[in-house]
Amino acid sequence: MTQPEFYNIVNKDDILVSIPQSSHFTIGTSPYYAHQHGLGIDIYQSLELKNYEAFSPISGTILKVKPLLAPKPKFQGGIDKDYITLVSNNDDPSITYKILHIKPRVKVGEKITIGDLLGKTIRNGYFANWSSPHLHLEIRHNDNAIRATGGIPFSFTTIRGTKKNKTKPKITNEFRIRIHSINSEFFLARFPKDLYFNTNNIYGVIGAVNNINCILDGGIPHYSNGTIIYDNQMKLKIGDPVYLGARMIGKIVEYREQFGFLKFESNIKFFLDGAEVRGISLFLANSRPLIKIIPLKEELPNFDKKSSLVLTVHSN
Repeated sequence: MTQPEFYNIVNKDDILVSIPQSSHFTIGTSPYYAHQHGLGIDIYQSLELKNYEAFSPISGTILKVKPLLAPKPKFQGGIDKDYITLVSNNDDPSITYKILHIKPRVKVGEKITIGDLLGKTIRNGYFANWSSPHLHLEIRHNDNAIRATGGIPFSFTTIRGTKKNKTKPKITNEFRIRIHSINSEFFLARFPKDLYFNTNNIYGVIGAVNNINCILDGGIPHYSNGTIIYDNQMKLKIGDPVYLGARMIGKIVEYREQFGFLKFESNIKFFLDGAEVRGISLFLANSRPLIKIIPLKEELPNFDKKSSLVLTVHSN
């Protein structure tokens, strides 16, 4: 397998996380603790439902490889196992990387570098039926590496001299999208260019707090909580409203460094060409990321690939 080009998303205090340039990733599009508190990164080399060989986003020495029991999935092709891989940080012996959802091909004692093949993705009962295969990464203290809670906070790489993003999207609750691909459980689509925003080398769907642009990350509203990524010009307060276009989608409940954490409004609903959908999952990337549109029913509406549709957000 040809190794793709990588770029750094975390590079601070002996912690280096680097992913393929074509990948999507997220810190907020998940219902689990690490993502609700900005302590985990899910890395998607593909957003399709097919499993794939995963590249390592970190370097170190394999400390532990262990299979775990997982809930039995309700969808076809899933398994009732998970796998945890612990990797030492060779530059700081107090730090351990924790990796989940990868059936490992590596062994204890093996040294790995960024871009090495770790193993193959899996899907199990911890995944929703619309969840794409991915590598889950946490940065942990080595005396507390396995627990589901906790973790070392991180921030994204800052690049000096990056051109400032001056995007000014049209303020509306109707967004023209173009279908990119149709999967058995969801659509992948892309917003127009003016609905994306970047901070440094990270792009995402544009949001706003106090009339200042930010990046939105999360599953709206199906995962209840989400994240914003912002730069140092924004001064957040608890309770600040967060907007997608003209619609308030939630309020800030916590914040630190580049990240604000919000709880979505319970009455938010999305409609695709007038048909209600479960919600939209947002991602981050090195260029304008795709969005995932999740239908309410198992049977997908009859849309063609490359269709141009209107996504509307409402609140009762």
